[in-house]
Amino acid sequence: MPLTELHAANALLGDPAALAGRHQQEGCVFVRAAIDPAALADLAEQAAALLERWGIAHRADGLRATGASLRSAATAELQHLPALAELCDQIAEGSDPIGPVAAQIFGCPAALWPGARLHVALPGDSKRVTPPHQDSGALDWIGDYRRIWIALGEIPFGDSGLGLATGSHRYQRLGLDEILDGNWCTAAMSIGDLFAFDLNLVHRSLPATSDRIRIALTVIGSALWDPRPSTAAQDAGPSQFGLCEQEASVS
Repeated sequence: MPLTELHAANALLGDPAALAGRHQQEGCVFVRAAIDPAALADLAEQAAALLERWGIAHRADGLRATGASLRSAATAELQHLPALAELCDQIAEGSDPIGPVAAQIFGCPAALWPGARLHVALPGDSKRVTPPHQDSGALDWIGDYRRIWIALGEIPFGDSGLGLATGSHRYQRLGLDEILDGNWCTAAMSIGDLFAFDLNLVHRSLPATSDRIRIALTVIGSALWDPRPSTAAQDAGPSQFGLCEQEASVS
């Protein structure tokens, strides 16, 4: 599929108006070295060790697939890693390393929603390649909500990363028959690099071109004064935020 490089917005982080313009136009912002890798090292290490214990990964110039299949029943373990629980506690306390970057990206005081999720993509596992979709789902759309997608390892350009259809957020919620393949943007990423994108932005996981395993962390944030969705929307089940939450542990 055609892939275009998404350029980093680091130079705009001190200019809220320019960042707002970038977000309004493209629906996403890419920031390199947004999070100190040291703050993510324990989480990345625990996730890698768990995949090794399952027998689906080994370390050789990064985390590589062994060819063994992933047992779907075991994936819940990813969401109960001690380092992930610690991060979720930090988010609840407002002491996490992501919040300050979120405030820069929003260009105003921001709040991260409770919780964080891990996503793993395995080469050769076509059943878990997430198709084009939006994350808006059943949200009561009353605020500026964005997903923050953070790399927990090296992701070469176009190799099992995240594909973003820039500008697609302007069409609001689309029917499934309207979310079609087209031109996609992505970027080579390292641990701590992130995408922050509108929940209406169409995105997808890109197929693997090597045996590298991709691990990412996601949280959702909003401007501090924007209300979160109603209790009814939050209780609607795992489909409320689209496919990214339905496949929260693997993509």
